[in-house]
Amino acid sequence: MKRLALLTYTPRELDEDAYAEFIRGIDYPNFRQCPWIIDYSCWRTVESVQGAELFTHFDLMEVRDFADWPRIVAWPSVRENIERWTREWSKHGIEHPRPEDNLKITFCERYWG
Repeated sequence: MKRLALLTYTPRELDEDAYAEFIRGIDYPNFRQCPWIIDYSCWRTVESVQGAELFTHFDLMEVRDFADWPRIVAWPSVRENIERWTREWSKHGIEHPRPEDNLKITFCERYWG
């Protein structure tokens, strides 16, 4: 069964080229070296066809098992990247008392077939 962590967010106002450089040069390498992450990719919305979404960006992280989540977020390169992303790119910053205002995490399973 395929398992995904769906991470949805709207970063602070940003330069998309600079953010794309961060994704390619820092975000992808840091997450992709974690042994419990099978695949990781980042996306941005470009057009809302039927009305505005609650987010402008999302990441898809395929994981072996949701039970690995504590190990994933504790992996040094992942932990450091989360802190850096929150400090440099998140909408509300690292000192914000509600981390879920910066990023929503949803575990998803694919229907077999």
